Parts: sequence; C-alpha cells; structure tokens
Amino acid sequence: MRASFRRDTAETGIEVSLDLEGSGSSDVHTGVPLLDEILKILAQASGFDIEVRARGDLETGDHHTVEDVAIAFGQALAKLASEGIGSSSVPSGEALAFAAVRFGSPGYGDDFRFQATSLEGMQLENLSHFMRTMAYNGRSTLHLRASGGDDWQKVEALALSLGRALRRAVEDGGKKRRNGE
Repeated sequence: MRASFRRDTAETGIEVSLDLEGSGSSDVHTGVPLLDEILKILAQASGFDIEVRARGDLETGDHHTVEDVAIAFGQALAKLASEGIGSSSVPSGEALAFAAVRFGSPGYGDDFRFQATSLEGMQLENLSHFMRTMAYNGRSTLHLRASGGDDWQKVEALALSLGRALRRAVEDGGKKRRNGE
C-alpha cells in the first residue's frame, strides 16, 4: 500500500511517499539533519519505505520545514491507514520511550523534556510540534513519553517506539479488515 502527498506553500515545497508494505528503506532530504535521522529511524523501525524531499526557508529556522513535513507525512499516512491500535516501549542507552497510536481518532499527548534547545539543526521544541502535527493530519491519536538518558537517546528511543507502534497499528487495522470487524 503506497501513497504520496505534496505540499507547496510560500515557505516550503514538500513531497512525501510512503509504502506500508516496504522493507524499511528511506530516502530522506529535508535540510534538517535531525529530522532526516528521525524519519530514517522511523522507516527502519516500522518497516515502511519513506521518501521525503523538502525545500524550505531554513534561513529563518527549521519550524516551517518540520511542520510541513509532518503535515505531508500525516496526510500520506491517513490515505493508507484508517483503523488500528499499536504501542511500543523502546530503550536507547539510559533513555526509555513509549509510543501508542490509534488510527481514526485525532488526539495528542506527550511527556518528554530535553536539556538542550537544539540538536543537529532542529529546535527540540519542534519535535513535539512535528509529532502533534503528524498525528492530527494522519487522523490518529498519538501519545509519547520518554525519560532518562541524554537528548539524542530520547529522540532515538521516541522515533524507534513510534515506528514500532505504527507498524503494530497498521497490522491491527489489517486484521480488523480481514476479520470484517
């Protein structure tokens, strides 16, 4: 199952392609190194193939690019998954993260804090914004928690747990469709 979404604004041009039956490959170029890494980890953990091309007004900061990639990714996901529930807990070094996803019902909650304000070209406050925006545009509920470890370990654990939770939610939705629920 494959879907694409394109978003063009005055600030950005975003193209996202998503294949839920992929091998976990990624081809991601957003201009924001941390966002690229998050999407690559997400692809590996979910088994989804993810392609992202983004052109943004990075000279003003990463906010518009991060937000518009989240919108496009969420919209592509919404085309492919409308039901299913999944969750996952994942450690990374001293950090532990938890993600829970439910397709079909928009909502968002998080509980994680960072020590720094930015990491690898991205304002860390934009990670929560990315996740919330992706959830609402993907018509899904997403809850995230992370504690312990350093900022990178939290980011990695969050991306891994989200990828695994998305995979489980897609599988759960597929079972429901096959069973006529």
